[in-house]
Amino acid sequence: MKKILENGRYIVLLAVISTFVASIATFIWATIRMIHNVYDMFRAASEAQFAVSVAHMVAVIDSYILAVILYIFSVAMYELFIGKLTLPEWLIIKNLDDLKKKLSSVIVLMLAVTFLEHLVKWEKPQDTLMFAVAITVVIFGLIFYMKLKEKKGEDEG
Repeated sequence: MKKILENGRYIVLLAVISTFVASIATFIWATIRMIHNVYDMFRAASEAQFAVSVAHMVAVIDSYILAVILYIFSVAMYELFIGKLTLPEWLIIKNLDDLKKKLSSVIVLMLAVTFLEHLVKWEKPQDTLMFAVAITVVIFGLIFYMKLKEKKGEDEG
């Protein structure tokens, strides 16, 4: 049973491979969308069409952030269960709390970009305000969680 459980960690390779492939696909898809948006921006005949192109570019940034999240998750799962990788210091994951902190910080960025995308459209001011409040609550919760974990780590260390 011990040998099965020890080797069972390699099942994580399914998550590593699938999220890495998803990350690559998302990067390619976002790049194609960005090229298309830049083309549309230069083709824009009016200020309104230009603004729409810029709004679409902001949406593509969201796609890039998603690709980064998938990549970080893939790398982290590999490092936590399979073995060490040669990575920049900021990307090294030592435990699940490190992974949660890194993903939380990227999710905060993604939420900010999502709000910016919503703000650029500016369709219903009251809905935009409620959206801002909801995002603020989620961001506050994530930051509070990260600070709480950081404080707990300092107390234990």
